[in-house]
Amino acid sequence: MRGLQLFRGVALVTVVAASACSEAHTEVGVDVFSNDTVPTKFVVTVTGTLAIALRSNNFYMRQDKSLVLETPGSLLIQKGAGTATIATLDNAGRIAVQPTGTNPDSSDAVAVVGHEVRMTRVGEERRVKLQLIRK
Repeated sequence: MRGLQLFRGVALVTVVAASACSEAHTEVGVDVFSNDTVPTKFVVTVTGTLAIALRSNNFYMRQDKSLVLETPGSLLIQKGAGTATIATLDNAGRIAVQPTGTNPDSSDAVAVVGHEVRMTRVGEERRVKLQLIRK
């Protein structure tokens, strides 16, 4: 009988731990793609208290310590609020920016395409606003 009670206690703890670990964590941010088949280099300027993680196909640091990224890439919000301006390094290529997790079927409808795009997060919202700055 005591063994059965111990087994029930362990089983309950296991179920609670498994349910806590299985919560889906959705990432908030944007994916950056080249509008052409050739990769495009871009830079990111962040304002406010926004802290972001950067993912990129390739990147390097310039002499002034600014970071140059290459498409495809992602900007994932870690915390804070503010804006991130994503701008192409040269005027040859344009970038397409869309919210992370966008269904491929609707990416043409929600992507913002241009040379400079601003991503804004207000407060602790679980979404971002995209604005075309320079076509």
